[in-house]
Amino acid sequence: MLASANVLLTPSGFQLVRRTDEFEDYIPFEQTQAAATAAGLSVGDYIDREYNVPGCTQDTIDQMAELGAFDRPICRVCEIGPGSGRYLEKVIARCAPQSYEIYETAGPWRDWLTTTYNVTARPTDGVKLSATPDGTVDLVHSHKVLNGLKILDICSYFYEIARIAGPESVVVFDILTEDCLDEDTLRRWLDSGAGYVTSMTTKQFAVDFFGRRGFECVGSFFATSMPGKTHYLVFKR
Repeated sequence: MLASANVLLTPSGFQLVRRTDEFEDYIPFEQTQAAATAAGLSVGDYIDREYNVPGCTQDTIDQMAELGAFDRPICRVCEIGPGSGRYLEKVIARCAPQSYEIYETAGPWRDWLTTTYNVTARPTDGVKLSATPDGTVDLVHSHKVLNGLKILDICSYFYEIARIAGPESVVVFDILTEDCLDEDTLRRWLDSGAGYVTSMTTKQFAVDFFGRRGFECVGSFFATSMPGKTHYLVFKR
C-alpha cells in the first residue's frame, strides 16, 4: 500500500508513513498542515481532495443529518479516532456541543485538535472508552476507523459505545460490510494492496448487537473510502 500510494503522491512531494501503533497508513501532521495552508483549504477539505474525494466529508455529515442525527439536542459528543479532525470540525459547526471528547492515538493530531477546537482528549488504549462514564453521551461517532481493526476490537468498541451512550442518544459509525465487497470493488481493494482494511462486519450483526441494547437502526448509507467504500449505520436509542 505505502509503495503504490507514494508513487502516486510523488509529484506533490508527499508520502504516507506507517503508524507505529498498528493498522493504518497515517497522514503526516506537519506536511499536511503546511500543504493545506498553501492550498488555502481547511485541513479536512485538503485531505478530502488529496486522499479521497472532494466533498466526501460534508456528504457524510449531510447524510447523517438526513437520518436525524442532529435532530435532538446534543450537549456531549464522543468521537473515536478523529485523526485530522475533518468530521469533528463539521460536527461542532453543526450542533455546537457543550463538551466534545476524543479518543485518538496519534499524538500530533490529538494535541492540535485539543488546542484548535477546545476538545478534551481522553487516554486511549485502542479498544476501550474507559474515561467516559456510563450513559453520558448524546452523540457517539466514528469515521474510517472500525474497518481497520480486528473483529474482537470492533466488538469491544461496540460494547463501549453502547455503554457510554445516553438514554436518547445517537450512534454513527462506518464498517466494511458484505455490501461493500461487490466483485468490482473487491478487485480494486486487492489491486491496491491496501493493508489497513482487516475486517468485514456484517450489517445484520451490528444491527442485532445494538438492537439488543435498546437502539434502533434508523438508516444506513455508503461513503467513499478509496479505493472502495464503507457502510455507515445510524442508530437512535
